[in-house]
Amino acid sequence: MKKTINIITLVSIITILSIITFFLSSCNSGVSFKNLIGNSGIGSGGNNLNFPLFFDGNNNETFSSIVPTSDGGYFITGMAKDYTQNPPIDDALFVKLNSDLTIAWSKLGSIGIRGSFGFENIENGIPYYYACGYANNNDFFISKLNSDGTTNKIIYFSNYITFILPVNTGTPSTSGIISNVGGISKFDFDLNLKWNISNFNWGDANFITSNNKTVGYVENTSNDRWLVKLNVSDNNVNNVKTNFQDAYMAGFGSNSVSFLGGLTGNNVFYFGFKDNNQNKFYLIKTDSSLTKQGEVSIRGNFNVSLVPDPSSNNVILALYDSNNNNLVLIKLDSTLNVDKQVKISNFRPYYEYSYVMYFIPLASNFLVPGQYNNNGLIYTFDYNLTPPCGSTSSSDLILQNTNDITINTTPTQHPTLQPGNIIVNSANTATTDYPLTEINACPIN
Repeated sequence: MKKTINIITLVSIITILSIITFFLSSCNSGVSFKNLIGNSGIGSGGNNLNFPLFFDGNNNETFSSIVPTSDGGYFITGMAKDYTQNPPIDDALFVKLNSDLTIAWSKLGSIGIRGSFGFENIENGIPYYYACGYANNNDFFISKLNSDGTTNKIIYFSNYITFILPVNTGTPSTSGIISNVGGISKFDFDLNLKWNISNFNWGDANFITSNNKTVGYVENTSNDRWLVKLNVSDNNVNNVKTNFQDAYMAGFGSNSVSFLGGLTGNNVFYFGFKDNNQNKFYLIKTDSSLTKQGEVSIRGNFNVSLVPDPSSNNVILALYDSNNNNLVLIKLDSTLNVDKQVKISNFRPYYEYSYVMYFIPLASNFLVPGQYNNNGLIYTFDYNLTPPCGSTSSSDLILQNTNDITINTTPTQHPTLQPGNIIVNSANTATTDYPLTEINACPIN
C-alpha cells in the first residue's frame, strides 16, 4: 500500500531515518534510544553485527526494521508469507534476538499483514515490545508484546500508520508513543489515545529530540507549506497545537508533495520530500532553527533511508532503485557533497511500494533490514560503506546540488493546527510461534 501525503520536504526518500544525536530515555529504565528518522536506533543495548544474517522460514520472510534492546539483543519487525499452508500465512512477523544473536522467539502477530516498525520500552523494570503496521482487516495496528512475545494488547484503526517512537518525558503520566496515525497522534504506553492533530504530517520516519520536540509538515488548501516543530510531551492537545515553531516553505508550487521524515544531530536537521509530479526526491539540511543550509535532489523511483555517522558530520543516503533492483549507498559530507557511493544487487526492501526504509546506526556500522532470495535479511556496512564480507560494485547515480526550495524562518503567516479524532478499536488476538532457521551467509557480490 503506497501512501502519498501532501507535505513539505523532510529528507524524503532518504527517510532520514536515523534521528542521530538525540536520545529518548525509556520510562523508569535509563534505556536510551538514538532515533533514526525512521529507525529507532541506538540504545544502551545491542552488539555491532559484523556479518549478514538470514532467517529462513516456511516460505517468504522480509524484515522492515531492527532495533537494539536493553539486554544486548535486537527486536525485529517484518512480514511472513506461506501460501502452501491451510489457511495461508500472510502476517506480521516479530523476532527477538538474544545478545549472542540467536533467536529468543519468533512470532506471527495474528492481526497484521505487515509489521513496519517497532521499539522496546522498559516499564517498571520490565521490557515490552511495540510494533505497528498494516492489519489483515484492511486497517492498521499497534501491538504491545510482553517480554516473551505474547500479546499484551493490540489496537487497530482505519488511519494509515507505519511508524512509531517512544516519548519519555521523565513523568509516566506524560510519557507514551508518538505515531503517524491520522496526522500525528499520541498514545500512552497502554495504547490509550491521548490526542491527535489531523493536518500535521509526521511522515513515515522521523525523530523526537531529547527535549521532546519533533518536526513535521503542514500544508493548507492554497498550497502554503510550513515546517512545524512541536513539543509532544504535553497531553493537552490545545497546548500542543498553539505552542509551536514554524518556518514557511516555497518552491514546490502546486505540486503534490510527500513528506517522508526527518533526522537530527549535531545541531542540524535533515528533511526528506518527494515531489510526486516530477518524480523527484529532495534532501534538505537546516540548522536547529530551521534555517536552510543545503539541498540535493535526484529524479527516479526510489525507496529511501538516511543514516548518520555517529563519529562525524557525514550521513549515508540509501536509495533502492526499483527499476534496476539495486541498493545504492551514498556517503555525503557535511556540505552534502558526494564522498563515495557503492551498490549491491542482492537486496530488496521489505515493501517496495513504501517510500521509506528503516536503516539503523550503531557505533561502528549500520543495520540494513530487508530480503534476499525470499529470506529475511540483516546486512551491515561500516560508515565507509564496506561490507563485512563480499565486495560491492560502483554506482553511477547522480545527485544534483539544487536550490529549488526556500525556507523563511520568520514567516508573516502561520498554519492553524487542527485537533482531530481517530476511532480506536481493541483486539484480543494472541501471537503464534513461527519457526525460523538462522543462517550466517554473505550474498554480496
